[in-house]
Amino acid sequence: MNRAPKFYRPVWAEIDHRNLKSNFLKIKAELSSKTRILAVVKANAYGHGLIPVSRTLSRLGAKFLGVTSIEESLALQSAGIRTPSLILANIFPFSNLAVAVRKGIRVSAASVESALQCEKYAKRLKKKVYVHAKIDTGMGRVGVNARNATAFIEKIRSLRSVVLEGIYTHFSSAYEDPAATQDQIRIFTGLLDDLSSRGFDIPYIHDANSGGIFLYPKAQFSLVRPGISLYGVWPAPLKRSLGLRPVLSWKSRIIYLKGVPAGTPISYAGTFITQRPSVIATAAFGYADGFRRSFSNKAQVLAGGKRVPVVGRVTMDMTMLDVTDAPGVRVGDEVVILGSQGNASLPAEDLARWAETSPYEIFCGIHPRVPRVDIP
Repeated sequence: MNRAPKFYRPVWAEIDHRNLKSNFLKIKAELSSKTRILAVVKANAYGHGLIPVSRTLSRLGAKFLGVTSIEESLALQSAGIRTPSLILANIFPFSNLAVAVRKGIRVSAASVESALQCEKYAKRLKKKVYVHAKIDTGMGRVGVNARNATAFIEKIRSLRSVVLEGIYTHFSSAYEDPAATQDQIRIFTGLLDDLSSRGFDIPYIHDANSGGIFLYPKAQFSLVRPGISLYGVWPAPLKRSLGLRPVLSWKSRIIYLKGVPAGTPISYAGTFITQRPSVIATAAFGYADGFRRSFSNKAQVLAGGKRVPVVGRVTMDMTMLDVTDAPGVRVGDEVVILGSQGNASLPAEDLARWAETSPYEIFCGIHPRVPRVDIP
């Protein structure tokens, strides 16, 4: 693991690779011995750090790394990570395929035109391009409609420079709508049966995201695509504990502390006024770090081993906390924005609830200026 980055402003995120490993192995234990893992590391590994996270997952045996851009694939290659990456998105403009083909990056073919363009550039460069055919079974985003999928696959098979390595679809409501998900599985399975009857042997078949792996085990096929579960978050109720461990902790420090009388306005526009003599702490994080302005007068953080409220408007670089009920807090003490402190914890799900969003967006919203400190 790389040496921890040097930083001066006291706000950082710790990435626990022990927990990442634990989560990977728990997911692997849910699978048959024939099912491999495509670890989703797009969007800077959901804010956890593309290169260090991918290096760990590669060492653990991930078959593929799921990314969303050529830039991410190139970054992985530059870092010496040999696990092949698959771009889980439609490449546009098609001229970018020249780079993907030249660098041996796996790509999604989401239309006949994209498959033809893969053939065009692979033939021009005298290379083979490995593709995974994207089928739309109900997401409505990108991918060939399932009704036209057999003809689409037949077309890909006719292309001499294109290797059909995989076929996949994407669940739209794995957590929210079991009936819709079962319908997608039925459509996809029907397509696979049709292709099998026509003599197709496609190495990697995948549709299961984190929800699919645990909620619909019959849909695991030969490859699964865990994302948020790798990072220790399960975004829906489940009857059993998964034992997933949070990978990211977000921290800061108290940089100023003062006692104020009742009736004191705090931060911009005085949206919070103390109702009692209070101790107000200022911590070195704000909305420019990804701690949203909408958390003002709503969210909590951990200080002195307790949950303490955010008071007043969150500012660009600083946030005020009411630490009156956390006696003994001092300047320099650690503040946990996301994670654990003593016996108290503050999971991403809580921040997501206060922001009326999802843990995915909370993680991705932690700004790149916040240093990631890797714990091996």
